Amino acid sequence: MYKTISRAHILEDLPEIADIESAELREKVIDAWVFALERSSFDRVTDIQGEGSPNIFSLKRGTQDAHLRGVTRLALSIYEEFKATYPEAKVDRDIILAGGLCHDIGKTWEFDPVKLKRSAERGDRYGDPTYRHSAYGAHVCLSVGLPDEIGHICMGHAMEFGQIGHSTECFIIRQADHTWWLVAAALDLCHPDTIAQAGKNIRVRPLGTE
Repeated sequence: MYKTISRAHILEDLPEIADIESAELREKVIDAWVFALERSSFDRVTDIQGEGSPNIFSLKRGTQDAHLRGVTRLALSIYEEFKATYPEAKVDRDIILAGGLCHDIGKTWEFDPVKLKRSAERGDRYGDPTYRHSAYGAHVCLSVGLPDEIGHICMGHAMEFGQIGHSTECFIIRQADHTWWLVAAALDLCHPDTIAQAGKNIRVRPLGTE
Protein backbone atom coordinates (compact mmCIF):
# COMPACT_ATOMS: atom_id res chain seq x y z
CA MET A 1 0.00 0.00 0.00
CA TYR A 2 1.14 3.49 -0.81
CA LYS A 3 0.76 6.41 1.56
CA THR A 4 -2.12 8.85 1.11
CA ILE A 5 -1.32 12.06 -0.74
CA SER A 6 -3.61 15.08 -0.36
CA ARG A 7 -5.00 16.33 -3.67
CA ALA A 8 -5.83 19.60 -1.90
CA HIS A 9 -2.15 20.07 -0.99
CA ILE A 10 -1.15 19.57 -4.63
CA LEU A 11 -3.57 22.32 -5.64
CA GLU A 12 -2.22 24.54 -2.86
CA ASP A 13 1.37 24.00 -3.98
CA LEU A 14 0.62 24.33 -7.71
CA PRO A 15 -2.42 26.64 -7.93
CA GLU A 16 -1.94 27.14 -11.69
CA ILE A 17 -3.48 23.69 -12.13
CA ALA A 18 -6.84 25.42 -11.72
CA ASP A 19 -6.12 27.47 -14.87
CA ILE A 20 -6.11 24.37 -17.09
CA GLU A 21 -9.30 24.61 -19.14
CA SER A 22 -9.83 20.88 -19.67
CA ALA A 23 -11.31 19.30 -16.54
CA GLU A 24 -9.94 15.90 -17.56
CA LEU A 25 -6.43 17.27 -18.02
CA ARG A 26 -6.62 19.11 -14.68
CA GLU A 27 -7.50 15.92 -12.87
CA LYS A 28 -4.82 13.89 -14.63
CA VAL A 29 -2.15 16.43 -13.65
CA ILE A 30 -3.22 15.97 -10.03
CA ASP A 31 -3.30 12.20 -10.56
CA ALA A 32 0.28 12.34 -11.83
CA TRP A 33 1.52 14.20 -8.77
CA VAL A 34 -0.33 11.80 -6.46
CA PHE A 35 1.25 8.85 -8.29
CA ALA A 36 4.73 10.37 -8.09
CA LEU A 37 4.57 11.56 -4.48
CA GLU A 38 3.03 8.40 -3.05
CA ARG A 39 5.96 6.40 -4.44
CA SER A 40 8.54 8.77 -2.95
CA SER A 41 9.80 10.01 0.40
CA PHE A 42 8.04 13.34 -0.21
CA ASP A 43 4.51 14.22 0.91
CA ARG A 44 4.15 17.53 -0.94
CA VAL A 45 5.64 19.33 -3.90
CA THR A 46 7.03 21.85 -1.42
CA ASP A 47 9.06 19.08 0.23
CA ILE A 48 11.23 18.65 -2.88
CA GLN A 49 14.44 20.67 -2.77
CA GLY A 50 14.83 23.54 -5.21
CA GLU A 51 17.52 22.32 -7.60
CA GLY A 52 17.91 21.72 -11.32
CA SER A 53 19.63 18.41 -10.61
CA PRO A 54 21.20 17.20 -7.36
CA ASN A 55 23.81 19.84 -6.41
CA ILE A 56 23.27 21.78 -9.65
CA PHE A 57 21.57 25.20 -9.52
CA SER A 58 20.69 24.73 -5.85
CA LEU A 59 18.43 27.53 -4.62
CA LYS A 60 19.42 29.38 -1.47
CA ARG A 61 15.74 29.78 -0.64
CA GLY A 62 12.63 28.10 -1.97
CA THR A 63 11.64 24.61 -3.02
CA GLN A 64 10.71 22.91 -6.26
CA ASP A 65 7.28 24.55 -6.44
CA ALA A 66 8.94 27.94 -7.03
CA HIS A 67 10.67 26.55 -10.11
CA LEU A 68 7.67 24.64 -11.46
CA ARG A 69 5.38 27.63 -11.12
CA GLY A 70 7.98 30.06 -12.41
CA VAL A 71 8.65 28.01 -15.54
CA THR A 72 4.93 27.67 -16.16
CA ARG A 73 4.38 31.42 -15.87
CA LEU A 74 7.37 32.18 -18.11
CA ALA A 75 6.09 29.75 -20.72
CA LEU A 76 2.63 31.32 -20.52
CA SER A 77 4.20 34.75 -21.04
CA ILE A 78 5.84 33.47 -24.22
CA TYR A 79 2.51 32.01 -25.34
CA GLU A 80 0.65 35.26 -24.61
CA GLU A 81 3.26 37.45 -26.33
CA PHE A 82 3.09 35.55 -29.59
CA LYS A 83 -0.69 35.11 -29.42
CA ALA A 84 -1.10 38.89 -29.12
CA THR A 85 1.35 39.76 -31.90
CA TYR A 86 0.85 36.78 -34.21
CA PRO A 87 -2.63 35.34 -33.57
CA GLU A 88 -2.28 33.06 -36.57
CA ALA A 89 0.48 31.15 -34.73
CA LYS A 90 -1.28 28.49 -32.66
CA VAL A 91 -0.02 27.02 -29.38
CA ASP A 92 -1.99 24.75 -27.03
CA ARG A 93 -2.33 26.71 -23.79
CA ASP A 94 -3.49 23.71 -21.77
CA ILE A 95 -0.45 21.70 -22.85
CA ILE A 96 1.79 24.62 -21.84
CA LEU A 97 0.16 24.71 -18.40
CA ALA A 98 0.15 20.96 -17.81
CA GLY A 99 3.62 20.53 -19.29
CA GLY A 100 5.09 23.32 -17.20
CA LEU A 101 3.58 21.97 -13.99
CA CYS A 102 4.68 18.40 -14.72
CA HIS A 103 8.00 18.87 -16.52
CA ASP A 104 10.04 18.08 -13.38
CA ILE A 105 7.64 15.61 -11.78
CA GLY A 106 10.34 12.95 -12.10
CA LYS A 107 12.39 14.72 -9.44
CA THR A 108 10.23 12.85 -6.95
CA TRP A 109 12.51 9.92 -7.84
CA GLU A 110 15.82 11.55 -8.73
CA PHE A 111 15.83 13.80 -5.63
CA ASP A 112 14.44 11.22 -3.20
CA PRO A 113 16.99 10.96 -0.34
CA VAL A 114 16.47 7.20 -0.11
CA LYS A 115 17.23 6.78 -3.82
CA LEU A 116 20.20 9.17 -3.60
CA LYS A 117 21.67 7.20 -0.69
CA ARG A 118 21.19 3.91 -2.50
CA SER A 119 22.93 5.18 -5.63
CA ALA A 120 25.77 6.71 -3.61
CA GLU A 121 26.37 3.41 -1.84
CA ARG A 122 25.71 1.00 -4.71
CA GLY A 123 25.94 2.88 -7.96
CA ASP A 124 27.56 -0.24 -9.38
CA ARG A 125 24.21 -2.03 -9.02
CA TYR A 126 21.56 0.68 -9.30
CA GLY A 127 23.28 3.34 -11.38
CA ASP A 128 23.74 6.94 -10.31
CA PRO A 129 21.04 8.01 -10.76
CA THR A 130 18.92 4.99 -11.55
CA TYR A 131 16.59 7.24 -13.54
CA ARG A 132 17.00 10.85 -14.54
CA HIS A 133 13.95 12.91 -13.70
CA SER A 134 13.23 13.32 -17.39
CA ALA A 135 12.79 9.58 -17.99
CA TYR A 136 10.94 8.90 -14.74
CA GLY A 137 8.68 11.88 -15.34
CA ALA A 138 7.62 10.49 -18.71
CA HIS A 139 6.90 7.16 -16.99
CA VAL A 140 4.70 8.88 -14.39
CA CYS A 141 2.73 10.82 -16.99
CA LEU A 142 2.10 7.82 -19.20
CA SER A 143 1.19 5.67 -16.18
CA VAL A 144 -1.73 7.94 -15.25
CA GLY A 145 -2.93 8.48 -18.80
CA LEU A 146 -1.67 11.99 -19.46
CA PRO A 147 -1.34 12.84 -23.16
CA ASP A 148 1.86 11.86 -24.96
CA GLU A 149 2.56 15.58 -25.39
CA ILE A 150 3.13 15.91 -21.64
CA GLY A 151 5.38 12.86 -21.40
CA HIS A 152 7.37 14.28 -24.32
CA ILE A 153 7.82 17.57 -22.43
CA CYS A 154 9.07 15.68 -19.37
CA MET A 155 11.78 14.12 -21.51
CA GLY A 156 12.45 16.82 -24.07
CA HIS A 157 13.00 19.71 -21.66
CA ALA A 158 16.12 18.07 -20.21
CA MET A 159 19.67 18.68 -21.40
CA GLU A 160 20.23 15.01 -22.24
CA PHE A 161 17.43 15.15 -24.80
CA GLY A 162 18.80 18.17 -26.62
CA GLN A 163 19.27 16.21 -29.85
CA ILE A 164 15.69 14.98 -30.31
CA GLY A 165 13.00 16.87 -32.21
CA HIS A 166 10.96 18.95 -29.77
CA SER A 167 7.28 19.70 -30.13
CA THR A 168 6.35 23.39 -30.18
CA GLU A 169 5.03 23.31 -26.62
CA CYS A 170 8.07 21.33 -25.43
CA PHE A 171 10.39 23.85 -27.07
CA ILE A 172 8.67 26.69 -25.21
CA ILE A 173 8.86 24.86 -21.86
CA ARG A 174 12.50 23.96 -22.53
CA GLN A 175 13.43 27.61 -23.13
CA ALA A 176 11.49 28.77 -20.07
CA ASP A 177 13.09 26.08 -17.91
CA HIS A 178 16.66 26.85 -18.90
CA THR A 179 16.04 30.60 -18.70
CA TRP A 180 14.62 30.29 -15.19
CA TRP A 181 17.72 28.55 -13.85
CA LEU A 182 20.20 30.80 -15.64
CA VAL A 183 18.50 33.97 -14.44
CA ALA A 184 18.22 32.57 -10.90
CA ALA A 185 21.97 31.96 -10.98
CA ALA A 186 22.69 35.46 -12.32
CA LEU A 187 20.57 37.00 -9.55
CA ASP A 188 22.56 35.17 -6.84
CA LEU A 189 19.60 33.01 -5.91
CA CYS A 190 21.64 29.81 -6.22
CA HIS A 191 24.57 28.64 -4.13
CA PRO A 192 27.70 29.76 -6.04
CA ASP A 193 29.33 26.34 -6.02
CA THR A 194 26.37 24.89 -7.95
CA ILE A 195 26.21 27.21 -10.99
CA ALA A 196 29.13 26.02 -13.14
CA GLN A 197 26.68 24.95 -15.85
CA ALA A 198 25.69 28.59 -16.30
CA GLY A 199 28.94 29.02 -18.23
CA LYS A 200 31.89 31.39 -18.07
CA ASN A 201 30.07 34.52 -19.22
CA ILE A 202 27.80 34.86 -16.20
CA ARG A 203 28.50 37.71 -13.78
CA VAL A 204 26.46 37.18 -10.65
CA ARG A 205 24.81 40.24 -9.18
CA PRO A 206 24.96 39.99 -5.37
CA LEU A 207 21.61 39.87 -3.63
CA GLY A 208 20.40 43.32 -2.66
CA THR A 209 22.53 45.10 -5.30
CA GLU A 210 20.78 47.16 -7.98
